[in-house]
Amino acid sequence: MHTSKWLKSSRIIPAWCRAREGATAMEFAMILPALLLLTLGALEIGLIMFDYHKVSEATRRGLRTALINDTIIDLGDLDATPIPCTGSGSVSCSGGSVDNSDSFDAIVTAMQAVAPRITGDNVVVTYSDSGLDISGTGQTVTPLVTVEVTGLAYEFTALSYVPGLPDELTLPSFDTTRLAHTTVPDA
Repeated sequence: MHTSKWLKSSRIIPAWCRAREGATAMEFAMILPALLLLTLGALEIGLIMFDYHKVSEATRRGLRTALINDTIIDLGDLDATPIPCTGSGSVSCSGGSVDNSDSFDAIVTAMQAVAPRITGDNVVVTYSDSGLDISGTGQTVTPLVTVEVTGLAYEFTALSYVPGLPDELTLPSFDTTRLAHTTVPDA
């Protein structure tokens, strides 16, 4: 009897090692976390790229709006030093006087149509002397207009539940510049 028990157990162990029932489920359970992380990571990268594109397009739309509206500053104040304007409740310009704050509001509104989370605090509109005279008379200054978006962060959606990852990704600043069609007589 003792021998038959040993023979039985010596047959059961190899048979158990060869058994494949449940192996697929076990392998899937081991692969599932990595597969989910890869899928969520791909989804999150797509969302980041979409947000990056939206803010970039909003910057271009803001510049187009800045070019077709009246200038924010009095271009008579424009000299070799660029004049940046930003708004946090009210528009302020360093080195120049605010001539038309409605233009700044129109720029921000146009940008918010593409990327709603942009605020006046994130937008900087800079006027600088291009050194060009598009009139050909030598009597005018043609400004360069730059619209910049700074201080935006992308808040993770899918990856926010993964421990050890930050809650947000700081986006780079976006800016675009173009020569304005407006000229101001040289002083």
